Amino acid sequence: MKNNQKAEYRSISWQLETIIAGGLFYTLFISTDFFKNFYIQKQAILNLNHYETLIFFGLYILTRTLLIGFGANLVLRTFWVAYMAIYNWYPNGVNYDKINPSDSRKKRLELRYHRENRLETLEKWASLSFSFAILFAMVVISTIVVCLLIDAFLLEVLELDDLVYNITYNYVLAAVILLSQLGILAQFSFKTGKKVVDKVLTALNTFYYYISGSFLYQRELLILRSNSKQWILLSFGVFYIVMATLISINQLGAFFYGGTFTVKSFDDRETYEQPSVYMIRNNYYEDHLKENEVFYRGGIQSEVIDENYLKLFIVHWFWFDDFKDSVLTDLDFKKEIPIFKNDSIRSAFFDGQRNKYQQALNTLFTVELNTKKLDSVRWDRYKHPKTDEEGYVTFIKVDTLKQGRNIMHVRRRYGKKDSQVSQNWMSFPFWKE
Repeated sequence: MKNNQKAEYRSISWQLETIIAGGLFYTLFISTDFFKNFYIQKQAILNLNHYETLIFFGLYILTRTLLIGFGANLVLRTFWVAYMAIYNWYPNGVNYDKINPSDSRKKRLELRYHRENRLETLEKWASLSFSFAILFAMVVISTIVVCLLIDAFLLEVLELDDLVYNITYNYVLAAVILLSQLGILAQFSFKTGKKVVDKVLTALNTFYYYISGSFLYQRELLILRSNSKQWILLSFGVFYIVMATLISINQLGAFFYGGTFTVKSFDDRETYEQPSVYMIRNNYYEDHLKENEVFYRGGIQSEVIDENYLKLFIVHWFWFDDFKDSVLTDLDFKKEIPIFKNDSIRSAFFDGQRNKYQQALNTLFTVELNTKKLDSVRWDRYKHPKTDEEGYVTFIKVDTLKQGRNIMHVRRRYGKKDSQVSQNWMSFPFWKE
């Protein structure tokens, strides 16, 4: 490319670069809410397996990786445009006649504030930040793909479920693969001198090169490594992706209640969250729900009850199905409707079915009001009009309930017939007027 063509290309490339980075930055920035709303709304009805969870987590890290790079690009380009405008308006640079500096200071200023050096440096880092974002995004995708393939082999072939489902194992595996993708482990590759073994190793390396997607970015990564200090580049790469991962973990932990994503940074309040201390969660009360929020587990109409009834809504999770179905099977609940000889037999059949269904739900859910168990709660299937969540609703009379503070517990039962366990599903205080 000739010099004049390069100049023409550079004069428009930064504009395209900024438009692309700006659009993607906005899209990725709002993706946090998209992931949150999608996951919370679908988690109750989706039984995500190990692979789907890895993909979800990996995509989230991917958005943060790109967001950091494009954000840096926009910041650097902002400075670049501002400086370019000043230098275009005053092309001669500093007017030393007006500030009348000493010779030593003038010499320092001439070395320090040079138009080409400052603009070239800013443009270089602005362009590199854009490239880093894309490059490291490819590294993240490659790492996810390799993790999925290794986990699939361990699960489907070797049946090492306990290992694959271990959180520490998954993070260590991802770290090792990341180091390999960045080239840190390349120095440990070797040849045995035996043709057959070396051919096998070469074939495996070629297979890994293409199946992991390394062919998409390895050459560009080598260009960076070979033209810079390798330890700086690799340290920056590890820091970049680890930072994106930590940001993702903390953001996911804000709405994923438990498990891998519960990592509380900068919070030393060990005695704040105690199981014995009740918490008024906004998504347990219908009148507190904000736009696009869901109950997640269930709730009542308000934290202050001035009606004579309590509307209790429980979201149906896929976890409930196995236990509920086993109870219905024990009760001889008919899944298929037979042919009836007359209406009385039909009516008696459906009455029996309804009673069995109610019995199964009362076995699944135990409702306690101020430590008193409520027997024979009448449940109805319900789709909440505000959140579109499907579940069960019941209306409990509280006209004789004491005024003031009251506590409701909902426990759910799970497990096999001989080893059933009762778990606290929801607990929320309310005030009765």
